[in-house]
Amino acid sequence: MQRVKNTYRQIRQWAMLLILILLQACVDPFELQTGTEQKSLVVSGMITDQNNPELNKVTLTWTAPFDSESQQVIVERVHNATVTIQDNLGNNMPLYEEGRTGVYTLEESDYQVEQGRSYSLHITLPDGREYASRPELLRPVPAIQGISYEFKQFVDVVRNSAGMLIERRSVGFEVKAQVQDPPERGNYYRWDTEGVFEFYTNTGDAPVPSVCWANMGSINTKVVANNDRLVNGRYFEQPVVVVPADIPTKYRIKIRQFSLTSEAYEFWRLFNEQQTSVGSIFDPPPARINGNMYSVTNREERVVGYFTASSMVEDFIVIQRMFYAPFPGLPYELPIGDCRYTFLYPNVTDQRPIGF
Repeated sequence: MQRVKNTYRQIRQWAMLLILILLQACVDPFELQTGTEQKSLVVSGMITDQNNPELNKVTLTWTAPFDSESQQVIVERVHNATVTIQDNLGNNMPLYEEGRTGVYTLEESDYQVEQGRSYSLHITLPDGREYASRPELLRPVPAIQGISYEFKQFVDVVRNSAGMLIERRSVGFEVKAQVQDPPERGNYYRWDTEGVFEFYTNTGDAPVPSVCWANMGSINTKVVANNDRLVNGRYFEQPVVVVPADIPTKYRIKIRQFSLTSEAYEFWRLFNEQQTSVGSIFDPPPARINGNMYSVTNREERVVGYFTASSMVEDFIVIQRMFYAPFPGLPYELPIGDCRYTFLYPNVTDQRPIGF
C-alpha cells in the first residue's frame, strides 16, 4: 500500500515537472481534459538584463495534480491577470497578456532593469486573489569564452513498451559552453539553446536543390544548471545540449548563459534530479520542489514554479554535420518539392540566417 502511495506521489510530481519544463522552454502549454482535484497555479518566467520581450515574460497556467484514475491532467491558461515586476527601489513594470495565451510580456518601452537590483513578481487575478515571488537579485554573468562540440555515441536508459529498462544507443554532437568562472565564490549558472538547421529539397526541374532553414527553438530536453563549487575561479567546459545526427547539413546552435541566485540554482538542481530519474526501485524518492512563488491571499495554497532574475550572454557555432555522415539508419534522401512548402519542419524560411 505504501509503495502504491509513493508511486502515485511520484506520478503527480512528474506531471507538475513536465508542465513546468514545457513552460520554461518557451513551448505553449499542452491542454489535456478533465481532472477533479484542486487546481494549482503554475508560474514560469524571468526578467533579464536584456531589453528583449522574448526573454522578459511570465507564463501563468492552472493545473490540477495528476489523476491516477483518469490518467489525465488538466491545464488551462490564466487570462486577464494583472502582472507587474517590482524592484527593490519601488519601481513597477507592467506585463501585458499576448492575446489569450496566458503569456504576459514586458514591453520594451516599460523596461527598466539594472544588475545589482532585486526583482519580485506580483500577480492579481480577476477574482482578487494575489500571488507574489520572493525577491531575486539580478547577478552578473561572465561571457561565453567559446563553444566546442564532439561527435560521439550516447547510451540512455529508457523503458520499452513492456515497461522494462533497456539501453538505447544513439549518436549526436555534444555541445559545450566554455566559461571562465570569476574569482569570487558563489556563481550559479543556467544554459538554454536555440537550434536552426539547413535542409535541401529536390525541385525536379531546377538545376540545383532548393535550400531552406528551420528554426527549432529551444532543443534542450533537460534543464542545464551548475555552480562553481568545483571550478571556482577556473576555466571549465559545460555540456549543454546534444545536436541530432540525422541529416548531413549545417546546424547552428545558439547558447544562452544565465546567472542564477543560489535559491534559483537549488530549485533547478532538484528539478534536474527529477528529470534524470528512470523510475527504478533504486531511484531516491521524489523531493518536494519548492519555488519562490507564494499566495498572498492564502498562505496554505501551494504555488508551483519559479520567477528568476538573470543576466544573459549568448554565442553560437555552426556544426558542419556533413563531415560526419553517413549517420546510422536509412540513407538520407532529399525531399521532393519547394522547401518552403514541404511542411517537414517548423518555422521554415528561405531567408539565409546569420552564420550560414
